[in-house]
Amino acid sequence: MSEITKRQKELLDHIINSIREAGMPPTISQMAKALKVKSKNAVVKLLKELEEKEYIKRDATARGIKVLDSLGRSLQKGLSSVPLLGDVPAGGPILAEEHIEDWISLPQFMTEGKKGTFLLRVYGESMINAGIFNNDLVLVHQTKEVKNDDIVVALLGEEVTVKRLVKSSGKTYLKAENPKFKNIYPEGEWTVQGRVIGVIRQVQ
Repeated sequence: MSEITKRQKELLDHIINSIREAGMPPTISQMAKALKVKSKNAVVKLLKELEEKEYIKRDATARGIKVLDSLGRSLQKGLSSVPLLGDVPAGGPILAEEHIEDWISLPQFMTEGKKGTFLLRVYGESMINAGIFNNDLVLVHQTKEVKNDDIVVALLGEEVTVKRLVKSSGKTYLKAENPKFKNIYPEGEWTVQGRVIGVIRQVQ
């Protein structure tokens, strides 16, 4: 590792403190505020310099920063920050930063090898026979490559729904895993936003 400037160290210390206290790296806006600079470009420049000197490693996500040790290994071993999304507009980029309500730290084995994972809170009881209950968080791999019988997040108009994808006799529909609820046979434009790969439940 190369030596870093006082300003670079100030930013690195802020990133480390944020990870320790909040369990996740800060956003660009939070870093700019901490450094008392108005330009986000100044923060991006410092991040690039820290990455070139191998103090951090970045990815394309909003908080995609990992602090490295002297051997280039992540100091955030075993954890991955995953965004919890709020309302998603029709046609909008589902992982846009303005839709993120919070960031949740999860074990890396839950997301390893799957880029673009996110969390959604489930409301209602239409999927209880699949083990997904009201107020659960579902872990979703953002992909359009889904298979028959996968549980998916689908965007129908302005509504996001979690259902099982069924392909039968040349038709595709969204199956509810509760006989009290009707299956959905989309007529208008709709898209699959991702595949559910896990469920997180808070025990009361």
